[in-house]
Amino acid sequence: MNYLLLESIMNKVFRLLVLTVLSIALINLASCGGSGSGSSSTPAVASTSKTYNAAASEGELLEYTLDETNLTYSYKVTSSAVGINNDTHTGTLVLNADGTYTPSSASNTRIIVLPNKLVVGATKLNINGADKHTVIVGVPTTTNVQFSDIAGTYNYVSLQCLTSACNNSTGDPESAYGTFNISTSGNWVECTRSNYTAAPSSCAGRDSGTLNSLGNGRFQILSGSTDMGTGMFYHSSSGQKVMIIDLKNYLGSYGRGMIYGVPQTSLTFGASTNGKYYFNSTELTSGNYTGWINVSGSSAAVSDGSGPLSLTANAPWTGMMDTVEGYGMLAAEGAFMWVPKNLAKDTHITVGVKK
Repeated sequence: MNYLLLESIMNKVFRLLVLTVLSIALINLASCGGSGSGSSSTPAVASTSKTYNAAASEGELLEYTLDETNLTYSYKVTSSAVGINNDTHTGTLVLNADGTYTPSSASNTRIIVLPNKLVVGATKLNINGADKHTVIVGVPTTTNVQFSDIAGTYNYVSLQCLTSACNNSTGDPESAYGTFNISTSGNWVECTRSNYTAAPSSCAGRDSGTLNSLGNGRFQILSGSTDMGTGMFYHSSSGQKVMIIDLKNYLGSYGRGMIYGVPQTSLTFGASTNGKYYFNSTELTSGNYTGWINVSGSSAAVSDGSGPLSLTANAPWTGMMDTVEGYGMLAAEGAFMWVPKNLAKDTHITVGVKK
């Protein structure tokens, strides 16, 4: 046997095997992103951003976007009564242990989200040359909203700036409460500090007009030929609804501001209303514009220690709640809202949701 020939053949086979293994290794390394630089690819985190039609308590209409995965937010002013159209802002969020978020633009406030239904936030807007704290309420953008989807009578709270200064003095801004009725044909009637249901034709502070669809769940609020602002609505197949109106008629009787309302349904304290409601307010308390109330039956503890609050259901009318110092609502939609009822103190609004 020619051992030299056999050894030569074996060496060639060995070299071929080594080259084959090295080739396969290099191919695998390249497919994993290696190219001799030591870099590797990391799958991008999918965005879960959601855009809301929103109103600010200073009377600005916003497109407000939250990304709860990447912890970012942004907004754009799409309509302004004070000349800040198209102003934009982006920022980051800190997720708190209680499920709320702290925005980078206003660390003494919170962003509270009811998924696919409602967002309550806050920011600073430059109004007439000064940074003004403002609360924000929004509902998801949507399509194909009909008058029949949003028809009904809503209880509401509101805040309106009546002058250009709007400097938190007595009577300016002015908070209020009332009722707002929408018909299936798109007509509306508003009653300030009074109940539409009790006197549809003669309620106190009565005003009326029509709605004009703007698409994406937004409606122009017309009083005669006057454009009062933009209405935005959430509605579900179960009948839950939320109404938000951005008021922009700067020189009219409504001023500029915001209305926040829910359907007028009888309020019963119990399991459905018990729980903690986180809120933002336009009133600064102990260095914060945010807090919570913890409702148990007809009583509520308050984060600033001022409670407990004694709650009376269906006062001054169906669906409203009397807290001695003010009127508010705890709604099936998870919404919470409150304003002072003393006219000497009616310069702020509190808006929130249940977590």
